[in-house]
Amino acid sequence: MNHHVQQRLEWAALPPELTGEIESLLGAPVVEARSQPSGFSSGSADRIRTGDGVRAFVKAAHVDHNAGTTALHRQELAFMRAAPSGLPSPELLGGIEHDGWVALVFSDIEGSHPGARLDGSDVHRVLDMLHALPRVRGSMSIELPNIADEVSADSESWDAIVADGAVDHLPEWARTNLDRLATTSSRAGAAVAGDHLVHFDCRADNMLLDDGGRVWLVDWPWAAIGAPWFDGMSYLLDARLRGETFDADSVIATHPMFDGVAPSDLDAVLAATTGAFFNKARLPSPENMPTLRAFQRREAVAGMEWLRERWAE
Repeated sequence: MNHHVQQRLEWAALPPELTGEIESLLGAPVVEARSQPSGFSSGSADRIRTGDGVRAFVKAAHVDHNAGTTALHRQELAFMRAAPSGLPSPELLGGIEHDGWVALVFSDIEGSHPGARLDGSDVHRVLDMLHALPRVRGSMSIELPNIADEVSADSESWDAIVADGAVDHLPEWARTNLDRLATTSSRAGAAVAGDHLVHFDCRADNMLLDDGGRVWLVDWPWAAIGAPWFDGMSYLLDARLRGETFDADSVIATHPMFDGVAPSDLDAVLAATTGAFFNKARLPSPENMPTLRAFQRREAVAGMEWLRERWAE
């Protein structure tokens, strides 16, 4: 299983003024807190229980310790306050800002990350959930970014690696196929244009599978608008990275999420995503996120191996 374990702040380390506001929001003192170590941020992430039995999930960060995480918390808070009804996400109970701290409080979902059995048995359940995300262009009270813009920037990553003289950091197959990768990537932005809500960070550790078989999608700071199949492709890449035993291309051929998607569009987006991961992985680690670059390198290699298989057909 592909876990991303980070040393996090724990509930007891949060200032009492902040935890007091959270307890006021929930209506009773917190009597139990369990830190959730997965993820890349060093901010807190705790499942808590109050004396009245109310359960919640709280994540918090301070601008002086991790400015990037506090910015993401604010982005997620803005999205969740404007989110369409019926979103498969825990309910936002409140957002609190206090003396540089930003905290988000959600209803707690009892569940585990999909893919834990590594047999591909959760793949269709996850894709079904993603396939149901709504068309939102023009219907939300906030403006969401277009993933086409981000993916267009990603498509320039191969050229950036060449320009920086960093080709030697690439595996041999990527160096040999560099021109094809760059040319294929150039179509990626247009390929993901669309009008649907896109999570834009679809990994198993951003999902929960409850006891009833429902998949919940958490962590929405990157919410955007684009082609609905982008999230599905991202999850398939994540599942391959975990070493799940399934055929991703057979899933693409049979799941309705990918109906009408040209293989060349899939290749373009996969090539752009792979290039972006290789490009980011060679940079210094962001402050207080020491595991991120190694993970991005693994993602890049997984994307490269998938393209190698697709292009060998």
